[in-house]
Amino acid sequence: MVELKKVADLIKHSEKKVQELKELEKYGINRTLNGFYYISHYYPLRAMDEVSPAKTKDIISSLKGAKFEAYIHFPYCEQICTFCHFYKKIDGREGFDLKEDEALKAVEKEMRMHKEFHGEKLRVRSLQIGGGTPSLISNQRLIKLLEVVTECLDIEEGAEIKTEIYPKFYADGELEEKLRILKDFGFTEIVIDLETGNKKSLDYLNRRNSSFEAFKNNIEKIVAAGFDSIISALIMGVPYETYDTLKETLDYMISVPEIKVINTFPLIVRETDPINKQMIRISDSRITPQSRDEMCVFARDYLREHGYTEGPIAYFHPPEYRPEQQSEKFECVNLIGFGISSFGYLNGTDWAGQYYNYCNQNDYLASLERDEFPIWRIGVYGQEERARRKVIFGLANVKTENLVDIEEEYGISIDKIYGKTFNALLRLDLIEIDKAGQGVKYTDKGLYRLEEIMYFLSSDFVKDRCDNMPDKVLDKEKYKELINQHYYVTITKEDRLKFEKFEAEQVDKFMHMVK
Repeated sequence: MVELKKVADLIKHSEKKVQELKELEKYGINRTLNGFYYISHYYPLRAMDEVSPAKTKDIISSLKGAKFEAYIHFPYCEQICTFCHFYKKIDGREGFDLKEDEALKAVEKEMRMHKEFHGEKLRVRSLQIGGGTPSLISNQRLIKLLEVVTECLDIEEGAEIKTEIYPKFYADGELEEKLRILKDFGFTEIVIDLETGNKKSLDYLNRRNSSFEAFKNNIEKIVAAGFDSIISALIMGVPYETYDTLKETLDYMISVPEIKVINTFPLIVRETDPINKQMIRISDSRITPQSRDEMCVFARDYLREHGYTEGPIAYFHPPEYRPEQQSEKFECVNLIGFGISSFGYLNGTDWAGQYYNYCNQNDYLASLERDEFPIWRIGVYGQEERARRKVIFGLANVKTENLVDIEEEYGISIDKIYGKTFNALLRLDLIEIDKAGQGVKYTDKGLYRLEEIMYFLSSDFVKDRCDNMPDKVLDKEKYKELINQHYYVTITKEDRLKFEKFEAEQVDKFMHMVK
């Protein structure tokens, strides 16, 4: 492990790095406590439009025979983790078997509808079961779900198949049996997100039933069950975390060869999440954007010191291992989601899009009762927006996207859509030119402001839709869903104007430096 003097140097470096990042605020690239969010949506939910069942069928029919990444969403949790933004329901335990069965029967019906509509099993190149807390699914009900997966999905050989295990102490034999079921089916990876090894931080986040000790216990059982690929995650900057507790957690994860990916996400404090009010109410736990940034820089540097590489964004792994499914998601392949609030990517021959299932149980179930695909909103975009998505996702995959190829593939001019933007980012040392790859990539400095930069790489249409609620939102519940499920960066009007003023001062000639 890294010696103490080196650790002290890394802490000093993180503080210096964050001070340098503050200089970007004068250009509108400003990291606030709750203004940023990165998830690989393009378009984000607010930029999508509600879609009719007939239009949905037209779009899905154009993808017959395609290959998909597949995701199944199970919505139930034992408690609300205050940082969590995703759709979930508290199970209450009483009558849980009925609620569990209802949720999974709906997912199974949705899968069967797709199989029937396509006239064959869906060809699937990866599968993930997430949530919510999918490890709450009883072992017998899990077997039934996997039987329907086999009935409806043709999973190709060598595919990544993974699910999530919540880090707690389970009843005797329960976890071991679940792992046997998963292994027998062919699951290749287990996701077990610790978030923090500091017990006081876990309690604060309402994960009182979790602990570092339970996590270690689970890891031992997962390895004993024959799994040699484990993915875990840590949230940087959670209240009460210290460099000592973070280092202890990282050292353990680094010491386990089966842990192939360590995600290091900064704490995201959206105004709609419980943690926002919680941090205001409990003053001694409050963190700042600066302290969170310092912890994040330290963790990334610490992992790099141990030979880890990054890609996609925040996914740290040994150089010889590549998280295929997550990387492919950033390559804009087809992704199909089953369950409430699931989303997917669709790619036609001359169009592309992203869709979102209904984000509330009533609309989701009612749609299935009518034998309609439970898709709520779809954003369909042409060549220029496809080119933007390719650039945004490529950069987020921590790779060089060939801009010459993008111009040829989509028939657009990079100078026209990105010339001024790239020159502005280049002047701020947030991107660098990779002449060998005929493209650009984020600098180390840029990686720490990737979320805000992504906003400025979006089209004016997307930025305007993010900044303003879509027209004709009359349903109060749907208005709430557009707020809660809008996983995109929020920029103040003042910051947007600052960057756009600086951007307007640049020339639009850029590609001559790449070619």
